[in-house]
Amino acid sequence: MTTTTLYRLSAAALVSSFLLSLAGGVLHPVVDGHSHSVDAFLAPRSPEAQYLIYAGAVLLMLGLPGGYLFFRASLGRTGFVGFTLYMVGNALSAMSHLVVEAFVGPTLAGDPDARHLVSDQDEIFEATSFVTLQAVGGLVFLAGLLLVGIALVRAADVPTWVGVLVVAGALALVVPFPERPGLTGLLVELPRGTMAATLGVLMWRRVVREPVREREPALT
Repeated sequence: MTTTTLYRLSAAALVSSFLLSLAGGVLHPVVDGHSHSVDAFLAPRSPEAQYLIYAGAVLLMLGLPGGYLFFRASLGRTGFVGFTLYMVGNALSAMSHLVVEAFVGPTLAGDPDARHLVSDQDEIFEATSFVTLQAVGGLVFLAGLLLVGIALVRAADVPTWVGVLVVAGALALVVPFPERPGLTGLLVELPRGTMAATLGVLMWRRVVREPVREREPALT
């Protein structure tokens, strides 16, 4: 695989991630102010909405390494640390949460003998290990997102508004806004999804306009 092909695949993954995650976030059921309750898991569009978000998260993890590699020269050390923490946070918190939310929560909610295991605190279930993983992973995720935003604000080859949007989106995640259908999904998915899609579009355009020189070694 050549470097040019890697960048194109990474760009396509980032843009697709944004589209899938945003669609899933907007469609995600919220019932009586809760998105992880028994009623929410049994509502229409569940677990299909969760599947969309999960697929988007997988594509994000596939596209981020190429995205960082493409813009690494202008992201500096802050960008390296930020992207590293962001990927680790996604792996620890977002991916584990989405697997449980998409494949475990709806199954428990659909079984009258097991639905009592679903937490009424929007944590899906109250296993100490799972809650701890979400808390630690969430902190790593937020720290990484903030650093990515700061690095993007400083980057000369990325529009400044992208970094500002990422920082604002990260800070908004710590504010306990009431959950609302559609709106909560936009709040969670739009800022970082826009960042991913913008990086993907910029990568694609620049690679198409000026392909990586053939003398650069192919990636094997």
